[in-house]
Amino acid sequence: MDKELLSKYRSDVIEKFINIETIVNSIICQHYFKKIVMNFFFEILYDEYFSFGFKRKVLEKIIKKPDHKKIDDLNRLSNIRNHFAHRNQEIVENKPGFPSRIPDPKNFEIGIDFESLYAEFLTKEKEVVKYLADIFLKLGGIMETGPPH
Repeated sequence: MDKELLSKYRSDVIEKFINIETIVNSIICQHYFKKIVMNFFFEILYDEYFSFGFKRKVLEKIIKKPDHKKIDDLNRLSNIRNHFAHRNQEIVENKPGFPSRIPDPKNFEIGIDFESLYAEFLTKEKEVVKYLADIFLKLGGIMETGPPH
């Protein structure tokens, strides 16, 4: 895959996942404090030891009747994000018929198909964002569409 295109995909996936994580953080704040408490939001929820996996478990406790498909999609988005964020070591074999590749951690013989992962991410991301935004709104959260006044 072209390195420039991979870089574009990588930044797009990571930026979109930051948005997802921000909505999850907002849901957690809204549930426990009935508003966004900036100190908690940034000091606690963005602490490097407060993993996304832990946030997801808290989210699952908050949602009374979770849509398990959407939660599975959220998990998948996290996994895809991790591929883009942490897999970059290209392997070049000096053999004919073996193109350079970033190996798939589950099967070293093949490369990660970043094109299909990107397409899958884009498909699932829109629905997950809508699902999470609806939860935030049901908890009484308010979404602003423009800059603060």
